Amino acid sequence: MCRFIETMKLQDGAISNLDMHQLRVNRTFAHFYPGYDISDLQKKIEIPHTHAEGLFKCRVVYDRYDFKFEFKDQKRLLIKSLKVIESPDHIDYTYKYENRSDLIDLYNQKGEADDIIISVNGRPTDSFYCNLVFFDGENWLTPKTPLLSGTMRQSLLERGEIIEADIKTESLKNFEKVSLINSMLDLREIEVPADRIYH
Repeated sequence: MCRFIETMKLQDGAISNLDMHQLRVNRTFAHFYPGYDISDLQKKIEIPHTHAEGLFKCRVVYDRYDFKFEFKDQKRLLIKSLKVIESPDHIDYTYKYENRSDLIDLYNQKGEADDIIISVNGRPTDSFYCNLVFFDGENWLTPKTPLLSGTMRQSLLERGEIIEADIKTESLKNFEKVSLINSMLDLREIEVPADRIYH
Protein backbone atom coordinates (compact mmCIF):
# COMPACT_ATOMS: atom_id res chain seq x y z
CA MET A 1 0.00 0.00 0.00
CA CYS A 2 1.23 3.50 -0.87
CA ARG A 3 2.19 5.73 2.04
CA PHE A 4 2.79 9.46 2.21
CA ILE A 5 4.88 11.86 4.27
CA GLU A 6 4.69 15.36 5.65
CA THR A 7 7.78 17.10 6.97
CA MET A 8 6.92 19.96 9.28
CA LYS A 9 8.92 22.58 11.14
CA LEU A 10 8.50 22.56 14.91
CA GLN A 11 9.73 25.84 16.37
CA ASP A 12 9.41 26.42 20.11
CA GLY A 13 6.49 24.02 20.43
CA ALA A 14 4.50 25.27 17.42
CA ILE A 15 4.18 23.75 13.93
CA SER A 16 4.81 26.22 11.10
CA ASN A 17 2.31 26.43 8.23
CA LEU A 18 0.16 23.70 9.77
CA ASP A 19 -2.86 24.81 7.73
CA MET A 20 -0.95 24.22 4.48
CA HIS A 21 0.23 20.80 5.59
CA GLN A 22 -3.39 19.98 6.43
CA LEU A 23 -4.53 21.08 2.97
CA ARG A 24 -2.00 18.74 1.37
CA VAL A 25 -3.19 15.84 3.54
CA ASN A 26 -6.76 16.74 2.54
CA ARG A 27 -5.85 16.65 -1.17
CA THR A 28 -4.10 13.31 -0.74
CA PHE A 29 -7.11 11.78 1.02
CA ALA A 30 -9.50 13.20 -1.60
CA HIS A 31 -7.46 11.62 -4.40
CA PHE A 32 -6.45 8.28 -2.90
CA TYR A 33 -9.00 7.66 -0.14
CA PRO A 34 -12.29 9.23 -1.24
CA GLY A 35 -15.03 8.66 1.30
CA TYR A 36 -12.65 8.21 4.23
CA ASP A 37 -12.62 10.72 7.07
CA ILE A 38 -9.72 13.13 6.73
CA SER A 39 -7.51 13.23 9.81
CA ASP A 40 -7.00 16.48 11.69
CA LEU A 41 -3.25 16.91 12.14
CA GLN A 42 -3.74 19.37 14.99
CA LYS A 43 -5.58 16.73 17.01
CA LYS A 44 -3.11 13.96 16.19
CA ILE A 45 0.16 15.71 16.97
CA GLU A 46 1.50 15.06 20.45
CA ILE A 47 4.56 17.25 20.93
CA PRO A 48 6.98 15.82 23.51
CA HIS A 49 7.57 18.12 26.47
CA THR A 50 11.29 17.88 25.68
CA HIS A 51 10.60 19.65 22.36
CA ALA A 52 8.81 22.69 23.76
CA GLU A 53 11.79 24.91 22.96
CA GLY A 54 14.16 24.93 20.01
CA LEU A 55 14.00 23.87 16.37
CA PHE A 56 13.02 20.34 15.34
CA LYS A 57 11.83 18.41 12.30
CA CYS A 58 8.50 16.62 12.64
CA ARG A 59 8.17 13.81 10.10
CA VAL A 60 4.76 12.23 9.57
CA VAL A 61 4.31 8.95 7.68
CA TYR A 62 0.69 8.10 6.96
CA ASP A 63 -1.91 6.22 5.01
CA ARG A 64 -5.68 6.09 5.41
CA TYR A 65 -5.42 3.99 8.58
CA ASP A 66 -2.41 5.27 10.49
CA PHE A 67 -0.32 8.35 11.23
CA LYS A 68 3.17 7.99 12.72
CA PHE A 69 5.03 11.02 14.06
CA GLU A 70 8.79 11.28 14.50
CA PHE A 71 10.66 14.25 15.94
CA LYS A 72 14.32 14.87 15.09
CA ASP A 73 16.90 17.55 15.68
CA GLN A 74 17.25 19.70 12.61
CA LYS A 75 20.57 19.36 10.81
CA ARG A 76 21.51 22.17 8.46
CA LEU A 77 21.87 21.22 4.81
CA LEU A 78 25.24 22.19 3.32
CA ILE A 79 24.51 22.80 -0.35
CA LYS A 80 27.03 24.84 -2.30
CA SER A 81 26.71 23.35 -5.77
CA LEU A 82 24.00 21.84 -7.98
CA LYS A 83 24.01 19.64 -11.05
CA VAL A 84 21.24 19.79 -13.64
CA ILE A 85 19.82 16.34 -14.35
CA GLU A 86 17.32 15.89 -17.18
CA SER A 87 14.56 13.59 -15.98
CA PRO A 88 12.22 11.34 -17.96
CA ASP A 89 8.93 13.16 -18.40
CA HIS A 90 6.98 10.39 -16.70
CA ILE A 91 8.32 11.28 -13.24
CA ASP A 92 5.49 12.19 -10.90
CA TYR A 93 5.70 13.57 -7.38
CA THR A 94 2.43 15.50 -7.32
CA TYR A 95 1.70 13.87 -3.98
CA LYS A 96 4.35 13.55 -1.29
CA TYR A 97 4.97 9.82 -1.54
CA GLU A 98 7.12 8.04 1.01
CA ASN A 99 8.64 6.07 -1.88
CA ARG A 100 11.14 8.42 -3.56
CA SER A 101 12.97 5.80 -5.63
CA ASP A 102 12.63 7.74 -8.91
CA LEU A 103 14.09 10.85 -7.26
CA ILE A 104 16.88 8.84 -5.64
CA ASP A 105 17.87 7.46 -9.06
CA LEU A 106 18.27 11.04 -10.29
CA TYR A 107 20.07 12.17 -7.14
CA ASN A 108 22.61 9.38 -7.56
CA GLN A 109 23.73 11.08 -10.79
CA LYS A 110 24.90 14.24 -9.01
CA GLY A 111 28.59 13.38 -9.12
CA GLU A 112 30.57 15.79 -6.94
CA ALA A 113 27.74 18.33 -6.66
CA ASP A 114 25.85 18.65 -3.35
CA ASP A 115 22.36 18.36 -4.85
CA ILE A 116 20.59 18.34 -8.20
CA ILE A 117 18.23 20.47 -10.22
CA ILE A 118 15.67 18.14 -11.79
CA SER A 119 14.84 19.33 -15.30
CA VAL A 120 11.75 17.95 -17.06
CA ASN A 121 11.15 18.75 -20.73
CA GLY A 122 13.80 21.45 -20.59
CA ARG A 123 12.40 23.22 -17.53
CA PRO A 124 13.70 23.19 -13.97
CA THR A 125 11.37 21.78 -11.33
CA ASP A 126 12.87 21.03 -7.90
CA SER A 127 16.04 19.84 -6.26
CA PHE A 128 16.10 16.50 -4.45
CA TYR A 129 15.39 18.19 -1.13
CA CYS A 130 13.73 21.49 -2.00
CA ASN A 131 11.71 23.76 -4.21
CA LEU A 132 13.75 26.28 -6.20
CA VAL A 133 13.60 30.07 -6.38
CA PHE A 134 15.86 31.94 -8.83
CA PHE A 135 17.01 35.56 -8.38
CA ASP A 136 17.31 37.67 -11.54
CA GLY A 137 18.74 40.73 -9.79
CA GLU A 138 15.33 42.17 -8.98
CA ASN A 139 12.79 39.41 -8.37
CA TRP A 140 12.73 35.91 -6.92
CA LEU A 141 11.13 33.56 -9.48
CA THR A 142 9.98 29.99 -8.90
CA PRO A 143 9.17 27.49 -11.67
CA LYS A 144 5.48 27.21 -12.53
CA THR A 145 5.60 23.42 -12.63
CA PRO A 146 7.42 22.03 -9.58
CA LEU A 147 7.32 18.30 -8.98
CA LEU A 148 5.81 19.07 -5.59
CA SER A 149 4.26 22.36 -4.55
CA GLY A 150 5.76 22.76 -1.08
CA THR A 151 4.24 24.54 1.88
CA MET A 152 7.03 27.14 2.12
CA ARG A 153 6.71 27.82 -1.62
CA GLN A 154 2.96 28.33 -1.25
CA SER A 155 3.42 30.57 1.77
CA LEU A 156 5.97 32.76 -0.04
CA LEU A 157 3.69 33.02 -3.10
CA GLU A 158 0.76 34.10 -0.95
CA ARG A 159 2.93 36.72 0.77
CA GLY A 160 4.10 38.04 -2.60
CA GLU A 161 7.77 37.39 -1.85
CA ILE A 162 8.24 35.14 -4.89
CA ILE A 163 6.63 34.97 -8.33
CA GLU A 164 5.77 31.97 -10.50
CA ALA A 165 7.46 32.05 -13.90
CA ASP A 166 7.99 29.86 -16.96
CA ILE A 167 11.72 29.21 -16.65
CA LYS A 168 13.79 27.25 -19.16
CA THR A 169 16.72 25.17 -18.02
CA GLU A 170 18.94 26.73 -20.68
CA SER A 171 18.33 30.17 -19.12
CA LEU A 172 19.62 29.31 -15.62
CA LYS A 173 22.96 30.92 -16.44
CA ASN A 174 21.17 34.27 -16.72
CA PHE A 175 20.19 34.28 -13.04
CA GLU A 176 22.43 35.51 -10.24
CA LYS A 177 21.66 32.70 -7.80
CA VAL A 178 19.10 30.17 -6.63
CA SER A 179 17.60 29.78 -3.17
CA LEU A 180 16.53 26.33 -1.96
CA ILE A 181 13.36 26.29 0.13
CA ASN A 182 11.29 23.69 1.93
CA SER A 183 9.23 23.41 5.11
CA MET A 184 12.41 23.77 7.16
CA LEU A 185 14.15 26.39 4.98
CA ASP A 186 12.97 29.92 4.31
CA LEU A 187 13.96 32.07 1.35
CA ARG A 188 17.69 33.06 1.33
CA GLU A 189 18.74 30.57 4.02
CA ILE A 190 20.56 28.50 1.39
CA GLU A 191 21.74 30.24 -1.77
CA VAL A 192 23.83 28.82 -4.59
CA PRO A 193 25.47 31.19 -7.12
CA ALA A 194 24.61 30.55 -10.77
CA ASP A 195 28.24 29.70 -11.55
CA ARG A 196 27.95 26.74 -9.15
CA ILE A 197 25.15 25.21 -11.21
CA TYR A 198 26.68 22.56 -13.44
CA HIS A 199 25.21 21.07 -16.62
